[in-house]
Amino acid sequence: MTSGRSRAAASFAAVLAVLALTGCSQIAALAPVGGNGLAEVRFAAIDVLQQKNVALLTAPVCAQADTGPLVTCVGTSADGREITVTSSVASGAQLVVAVGGETIYSGALTEVLDQAARG
Repeated sequence: MTSGRSRAAASFAAVLAVLALTGCSQIAALAPVGGNGLAEVRFAAIDVLQQKNVALLTAPVCAQADTGPLVTCVGTSADGREITVTSSVASGAQLVVAVGGETIYSGALTEVLDQAARG
């Protein structure tokens, strides 16, 4: 009977471990929601590109100016067009996303982030 209890305890421990790992992966999946302003600009740009059905070869890579709140991002669409993104980490920031020189979105950064949060 001791071996039966040991197996039950081991099974219970295994179930707890699986549940704990599942919780960790769910928390990790939430990580992109938070972050600094630079990350928010990148996430918003990718959301806009997905909404406009722009396939990516290289996702936009963003950098903040050495001084000031300006953020610029550059990427490449699957058909070779340059993706450019400009925004800011300042309050009330505007987001401009262009593909091949054509602006596909110009508006409030928070609108894109809020829409993504609502799903």
